[in-house]
Amino acid sequence: MFFLGYLDKIMFNESISILCCLRRVLLRRSYQRKVIITYRFFELLFYVSPKFLSKYVLNSIAYLAYLFAKKHARIAKANLDLAFGDSKTEEEKKRIIKSSFVNMAYNMYEFIVLQRTSLEKMDQKVIVENEAYLTTLLEENKKVIFVSAHYGCWEFTIPYLAMKYNPLTIISRKLNNPYLNELFTETRHKKNLEMCEKSGAAKCVVKAIKKGRIVALTTDQNIHKKQSYTDVNFFEHKVTQVDSPVRFASKLDAVILQVFTVREDFEKYKIIFKEPIKVKPNMNEEEIQSVSQKLSNILEDQIKKKPDDWFWQHRRWNMYYPEIYK
Repeated sequence: MFFLGYLDKIMFNESISILCCLRRVLLRRSYQRKVIITYRFFELLFYVSPKFLSKYVLNSIAYLAYLFAKKHARIAKANLDLAFGDSKTEEEKKRIIKSSFVNMAYNMYEFIVLQRTSLEKMDQKVIVENEAYLTTLLEENKKVIFVSAHYGCWEFTIPYLAMKYNPLTIISRKLNNPYLNELFTETRHKKNLEMCEKSGAAKCVVKAIKKGRIVALTTDQNIHKKQSYTDVNFFEHKVTQVDSPVRFASKLDAVILQVFTVREDFEKYKIIFKEPIKVKPNMNEEEIQSVSQKLSNILEDQIKKKPDDWFWQHRRWNMYYPEIYK
């Protein structure tokens, strides 16, 4: 009897555990559905609203984010203090942080509206600087690796380049929300974009390059020790930087082409191609670090020209300066 009672107690506890787990799954799914409903609401709002109203809504969202997302505002301030020190006033830093939140809101808008935007309409919104750098490489049938950053209108850049010039492959992890992830993946394919997950990315990149696709990678996020990286100086402070663009270029005989999209105004963009970087085959670690440093310097120069456009809310220096974020 004691054993049966003990067994009943175990079964009761397990049943409660299963019910709690089921409740968490249902709540998570309910939240995920709410997110996609919210997405659809903004999609409809931006589709039917005149531009000035969409801009007002986005500026309001950005201002609320600045006021209430205090954690991210503090991260941005810590980054600006480390990057610029006393060379910028507190008021200048405050303005940059606000502008960075606005840029994030505009990128959200661009991600949503670009699902329904044709190449012809996109062409009307953008001018391209140093376009010949890319077109010459494509005419010569060169393998190309784009290197970019979370700078300016990154949600506009990749779809536009894929539709305008050449199919693209990008490395990205799955979104946590399966509904959004399905929408995201489906839309990307319509825009000549192929998604590769970070796990198994190397094989995907090699396959894409051999198919004649351009591979696009970003280099402006803090890298964990388990990932392949090299140390570079960024705003005169050491950071980790992903070295895969250089390694892939060296291994696959590809040319690195750095590209940024500057926001000129709401729905007005300038895409800037930097001078192509040709690397040697089978580079050693010192050579890989040298080219990675060059990429870092180019990004730093671009940020200095227009700091409002960079994503300052990321813990960029977390590996070597974690104390600034406490």
